[in-house]
Amino acid sequence: MRVGQGGDGPGPHTPDGSAVELYELAPVTGEDELINAAIEPASRILELGCGTGRITRPLLALGHHVVAVDESAEMVARVPGTETIRSTIGDLRLDRRFDLVLMMSFLVNVADEAERLRLLRTCAHHVRPGGTVLLQQQLPGMLHAPTVREKGNRRFVVSDVEQRPGNIQAATLTHTVDGRTWSQRILTQNLTEEQLASQLTQVGLTLADYLTPDRTWVRARTA
Repeated sequence: MRVGQGGDGPGPHTPDGSAVELYELAPVTGEDELINAAIEPASRILELGCGTGRITRPLLALGHHVVAVDESAEMVARVPGTETIRSTIGDLRLDRRFDLVLMMSFLVNVADEAERLRLLRTCAHHVRPGGTVLLQQQLPGMLHAPTVREKGNRRFVVSDVEQRPGNIQAATLTHTVDGRTWSQRILTQNLTEEQLASQLTQVGLTLADYLTPDRTWVRARTA
């Protein structure tokens, strides 16, 4: 497991502690519609950190062409019906460009500036001129304890939140679905708009706008 991160519970886990079987059970909550509204029909999409294909499947169903990337062999093995690539995001270098490069799941909030720049360089390398990069970011206040959410057979708990210098947070996320429980320790960094815009500029992108009023969905374009 990576420094500051880890996970436990049934089934295999990725290096950051994400539980593969939990990802398979995660529902779509409108992300596909939000993404679809921001791009042209039949767009060529590079999805970075695809997991088990929670968003890949509905994007394919909407008529887009998706190349799905994840570092976990167990994750990509569960993504059906499209091209998959097993790779870390920072190391990925394809000889193709895409209409949309998609990086969700708050990956941009990695608590390491050098690693974040590696992720953003991968985004910039693969987006075509005039194309779009969509990022999902965590914002201050999203991680706070105690937080307990219950819906049907699901229970989600945020606990042991630790504030560290530099707007870095550590927290434990616990998911229970149908009596099975997974726990993950995460380490994230909240970014100001100025910090994010500056790092986008360093890799040749510009912060264009936000797809949502809460600014969790960031749209960037080639500079």
